[in-house]
Amino acid sequence: SADAWAASTTRGTYYFTGLRLQDKIDKTVKMIVRRDEILAVEDILNDGVTYRNVWISDSSDGTLKVNIHGIDRTFSAAALSEPVSNVLSDIIVAGGKVQSVHVKTDTISGKVLSVTDTCVELEGYGKVELDEYFMIYDISSGFSIRSSQDIIVGYDLQDFIVADGKICGAVILKDLNADNIRVLVKTTGFGGIFHDTVELASDAPFSVSYGEQVDQYEAGEHVVISQDSPLFEPGRVTVRSDGRISLLSVERSQGNPAYEGSLEFSLFPEGIVAVNEVDIEKYLKKVVPSEMPASFGIEALKVQAVCARSYAYRQLTNSYYSNYGAHVDDSTQYQVYNNMEENEAANTAIRETKGKVLKYQGNIVQAYYYSTSCGVGTDVSIWGTDASAYPYFVSRDIGKNQRGLDLTDEETFEQFITSKDEADYDHECPMYRWKLSVSRDELSSSFNAKLGARYSQQPDRILTRKDDGGFVSEPISSVGDIMDIVVDERIAGGAVTKITVTGSEASVQIDSESCIRALLGVSGAQMETNTGTSGADSLPSTFCIFKKIYDNGSVSGFEIIGGGYGHGIGMSQNAAAAMARENMDYVQILQFFYPGTEVADNG
Repeated sequence: SADAWAASTTRGTYYFTGLRLQDKIDKTVKMIVRRDEILAVEDILNDGVTYRNVWISDSSDGTLKVNIHGIDRTFSAAALSEPVSNVLSDIIVAGGKVQSVHVKTDTISGKVLSVTDTCVELEGYGKVELDEYFMIYDISSGFSIRSSQDIIVGYDLQDFIVADGKICGAVILKDLNADNIRVLVKTTGFGGIFHDTVELASDAPFSVSYGEQVDQYEAGEHVVISQDSPLFEPGRVTVRSDGRISLLSVERSQGNPAYEGSLEFSLFPEGIVAVNEVDIEKYLKKVVPSEMPASFGIEALKVQAVCARSYAYRQLTNSYYSNYGAHVDDSTQYQVYNNMEENEAANTAIRETKGKVLKYQGNIVQAYYYSTSCGVGTDVSIWGTDASAYPYFVSRDIGKNQRGLDLTDEETFEQFITSKDEADYDHECPMYRWKLSVSRDELSSSFNAKLGARYSQQPDRILTRKDDGGFVSEPISSVGDIMDIVVDERIAGGAVTKITVTGSEASVQIDSESCIRALLGVSGAQMETNTGTSGADSLPSTFCIFKKIYDNGSVSGFEIIGGGYGHGIGMSQNAAAAMARENMDYVQILQFFYPGTEVADNG
C-alpha cells in the first residue's frame, strides 16, 4: 500500500517525493532507491504479488482480512474453498483480489535457548534457520507485530510455524510469567565472555547432557570440557545438579564460584560461552552481597534487593545477549553476580521483600543504582537519553537539605564540588570528594595510550577537530601533549557529558560519560579521597572540574577535582545505608531516590 510520502513494501517502508505510486499497489515493481528513499520506479515486473508469511485474521462473506507486515488489508476472496482464520499464510494477489492462499500450520515449540538474525535455537530441536520473510505476530493480548528481538530466551511463549525446514513465523501466545534468569558467566576477572576450557565439579551427584546422551557423575568428580571436546558435536552441553555446580576454571573474589540451577556451555569460534540458568530469587542471593556489604544493615539491603530484583525482571526482555542464550552477564555491565558468597543478612533482606519490585504507573522500573553520590544525583541525560521519558530518575540533592543550585553553571559547580556539606548522606564516604593531581606528561601518555582503542569502540563519541573548527569522526591515536581540557556540556546535577581535549598535535571532543572517565584516569596514579588515597585507573565519576597547573607560565599538569563514584542515576548505595541508619525504612528510601514510584508485587 502507499500513503502520502511513504510506501510499505515487502522489503520494508520507503519514503518518496514527487512520485505517483497509487497505481503500483499490489504489483511487483523494480525501484531505484537510495537507503530508504525511492528515487524512481523503473519497471513493473508483475501485475500481481506474493505476500509471504502474512496473518489472516478472518475470512467471511467473500472477503479476506489480512495483516501484511503490519498493514491491515481486506481483499475480495470469493474463490476460497473453506474459511480460514488466525493462521500464517502466503497469499497471491492480482487485480485487487486474492488468487490463492497457502496456509502454513506445521508448528514446533519449546524453550528458546538462543536467537540470532538467522536462526532460533529451541530445546529439543537445536538451531532452526529463519525464513527470509520471517514474521512474528503477538496475539497474547490483542494483536501486534513483533521482531526477533522480542523472542525471549529461556522461555516458551510462542509457537513457531515451519515450512521447507525453516521457521516462517512465530505466534506469541502468552505473556511472560518470569521465574528464571539466564546469566552469562564471564572469565576470571570478568575479562571476557569466551572460555578456553571449563572445569567443573558439584557437591552432589550431577549430569552432563549433550544431544540425547546423558552422563552421570558423583559428587566431587571433576569434568573438563575443552573447545575440541566431542561433547559439542550435537550442540549445547548442559550440566544439572541438585546441589551447587562449581566452576573451577573461574576465579572470583570468593574463590571458585558455585552455581545453583543449571550451567550450559556452547561452542563459538572464539571459545566456550557459559550460561547459568537460575531462579530469580536465588540469583538475587548472589547479586545482593556482591553489590552491597552486609555491614550496611538489613534495611539498606532490602533497598538493594528491590532494586536488583526490578533490574533483573526488566532485563529478561533485553536481547543484547540473545545470540548467546543469556539475559545478562555477571559483571558491572549489568549486576555483579556471584563475586561474593551468600550471607544471612542479604538472604533475610531478599526473603522479607520476596517478589517486591519498583513500579511506575504499573510498569517495573529498571532501577539503576551506583556506589556514592557527591551530594547530588543526575538523570538519564548523562547517557544522551531524553530525561522526560523517565520522570522517576531525577537530579536532586542527596541529603537532608535541598540547596536548589544550578549546577550546570561552571562557577556554581566549582564552588559546590570544592566544598563539603555534612547534610549530604554520603559526606563521610571515601569517594564523596576526590582529587587527581597529575603532570602533563603523565596525563598525556595515559590518554594517548587509550585513545585509539577507545575510538574503535565508540567512533561516534570521539571527534577530531578539523582546520575549519568543526569536528568529525576519524581514527586518532594521539593528541600529543595535552594543553587544555574544556567542559563543553554539564548537565543537571553537574555531571560532565562533553569535553574538548586540546593537544599539541590534535584536539578531540569526547561526547560520552564513560569515555571521559576511562580516558582521563591514569593507571598507577594515586588520587586523594575524602578519607585517604585510591587508585585512579578511571575517573570515579564525571561530577568534576579540570584545573590547569602552571610552572613558570606554562601548563605543567592538571588537577581533576570531583566527587561521587558512579553514573549518579537512581540510588546511591552509601546514601541508602546512611538513610537506613537514620531509621528510614526501605520503601521511604526507594521513593526518595525514585519519586513517583511504588513498591509492589511483581505481576
